[in-house]
Amino acid sequence: MHAAAHMRDAGGGTVIVLSSVAAERPRRANPAYGASKAALDGLAQALADALHDDHVHVLVVRPGFVHTRMSRGLERAPFACAPEDVARATVQGLERGAQTVWAPGRLRYVMLAMRMLPRTLFRRIER
Repeated sequence: MHAAAHMRDAGGGTVIVLSSVAAERPRRANPAYGASKAALDGLAQALADALHDDHVHVLVVRPGFVHTRMSRGLERAPFACAPEDVARATVQGLERGAQTVWAPGRLRYVMLAMRMLPRTLFRRIER
């Protein structure tokens, strides 16, 4: 928030928020993570709206599973990507003035389908 206020006072800037696909619909496998990312995502979107007229752009980046040292040894998730993929999607999003980017991009459509699932079906997804 302090950086955004500084940018507003300076006449503009860009804030990049690393969220997650988990923000779209938190899962039972990791409810605290999903809920915290949903809160972060909501804060970023509200901040983007609050700072829009001050020429401060907020880009929300929603990667899926990313192969990093932290995820080493974990079972590979569908649509997994590398940190370089997230970086590339972020740069492309900045270049086109996007408000939200997904890494990989097809997760946008996967999560659209996930949001449409009734809770009774969504609850059956184990991970």
